[in-house]
Amino acid sequence: MRRLTRGRVPDVSLEPGAFEPAPEPNPEPNPEPNPERPGEWMTIDGTAYRCVVLCFLFSSRKRVDEEPERSVLLGLKRTGFGTGRVVALGGKIDGRESAVEAAVREVAEESGIELAPDALHHAGRISWSFPDQPTWNMTAFLFTADAGSADPTASEEIEPRWYGVGSIPWDAMWRDAPYWIPTLLDGRPVDAHIVMERDNEGVASAVLR
Repeated sequence: MRRLTRGRVPDVSLEPGAFEPAPEPNPEPNPEPNPERPGEWMTIDGTAYRCVVLCFLFSSRKRVDEEPERSVLLGLKRTGFGTGRVVALGGKIDGRESAVEAAVREVAEESGIELAPDALHHAGRISWSFPDQPTWNMTAFLFTADAGSADPTASEEIEPRWYGVGSIPWDAMWRDAPYWIPTLLDGRPVDAHIVMERDNEGVASAVLR
């Protein structure tokens, strides 16, 4: 276990998978969570977390007079939770759709890129706790996929853009991003829990296992 700051990984019964604050003040978690179809909520240490997905698309993009560079698709958030930040494609799981189904749907809605379900690879799971905004608590099922030569198109919610993996715009992202995204970029599975500061901006603790 790699302890990046103070904190611990919570007791979670699920293995690996929106960015909208929950409208309900007292959400009801799925009473019988399933790793493949987790529902809209799950319980971690007695606390409800919104289930979301994040999908990182990769491609080797050739620059003029240069060798192809491995790139990852991120996007500037235009509306909703996280507006103004650069984020990964993704969103909340709706109803009883599977995490894979949610990831395929969100990528298509936000970038216009159509992925086959079997093109997605599980990349782990990460949870965020917001002590002063508990309805923002999220647990994300992570996926990666090869986008080939697909070109994204902007949506109402996201303005997608390819970034070289050595040129990630960390300063434009959520502050927790540097704690765990490098692990995913290296091809290693992520198992992490982030506790945000009470200003909902800084990181109080981050634990990778």
